[in-house]
Amino acid sequence: MQALADHLAQQLADGYPAEYLTGQAAFCDIVLRVWEGVLVPRPETEHIVQMAEDFIVEEGRSGAVVLDLCSGSGAIALALASRLPQVSVVGMELDPVSVSCSRESALDMGLSNRVRFVQGNVLTAWALTIAEFRSHVDVIVSNPPYVCGQRLAGAHACSPLEPVGALYGGTSGMTFFKRIVAQAGDWLRPGGMLLLEIDDGLEQSILGQFKRYGLQGGRWSPDLRGLPRYAEAHRAT
Repeated sequence: MQALADHLAQQLADGYPAEYLTGQAAFCDIVLRVWEGVLVPRPETEHIVQMAEDFIVEEGRSGAVVLDLCSGSGAIALALASRLPQVSVVGMELDPVSVSCSRESALDMGLSNRVRFVQGNVLTAWALTIAEFRSHVDVIVSNPPYVCGQRLAGAHACSPLEPVGALYGGTSGMTFFKRIVAQAGDWLRPGGMLLLEIDDGLEQSILGQFKRYGLQGGRWSPDLRGLPRYAEAHRAT
């Protein structure tokens, strides 16, 4: 028993996430599965769930359809569905391990009837996997890979066993944001919301993308450290 404890302690000391050891991660008010190779959800991402929930409730969109892009472990999608019992969520994620993991979590939580995870590439044609949702989405939410090339080594060093593909957003960090913002207007209902988790330093570029593609009310808001962390805009009504 002591040998096992020593082995686990050494794994943690070597940077092996505790969530991989337990196979679970706490997020908002849920517990979901997290397998090795799946990015562990971060506490700062919980606020984006609250922002989406507030919009849905305040706008009276009780039966809202939410699209979670780069859904990873499924944390955002599952937390929203857990909090809002009439909301339907579709998560799109490229990594097959993450898709399988999130589907298992949905089954565990009894949410498979309202939360669906599909394997798809956000950087290509969305219609290949989610064509039926064009112009029918109330909220698009995404915490995509956004770490720029200059910051990637430092970010990966903080948790070296997590997938680097879930972090790297291209040389500028904007690769996924450009694609998501460019497509959002075609998938949102009038007045629908686009909500993004971002890296500090990207906020002005993202606001510029909102304007370029005709999204209204673009703004960013800070995390608990005061750094730009969230950006939102809306399709015109």
